Amino acid sequence: MTTLQIEYPEELLAQAEQSRQELEGLAREALFVRLYDLGKLSAGKAADLLGVSRREFLDLLGTYGVAAFDDTQDVLAEAKVALEASRIQHKPADEPGRGGAPRPLAADQPSALS
Repeated sequence: MTTLQIEYPEELLAQAEQSRQELEGLAREALFVRLYDLGKLSAGKAADLLGVSRREFLDLLGTYGVAAFDDTQDVLAEAKVALEASRIQHKPADEPGRGGAPRPLAADQPSALS
């Protein structure tokens, strides 16, 4: 894993009443929350990197004022698009209007021309 170094004044430790390890942990936490917020890191991956459960990470987002889910996304519209794509993908090839060729007749089936 790569190390990221952040410069900060020594008196910050005294002002924040935290140890160096606690301050470093807070910086990691804030970094991963921000990367999640930017869409650069999944909640599962961020949780893994922080050593917490996904549920704990999602709870942590509220501490930073970050929504756990993208509320700007039109979920209903996205669901309709996904449903229509699924319907098109699973249509039988011989259904009219889908461009598929008719299925060949089995040897024991009479032809409509017979």
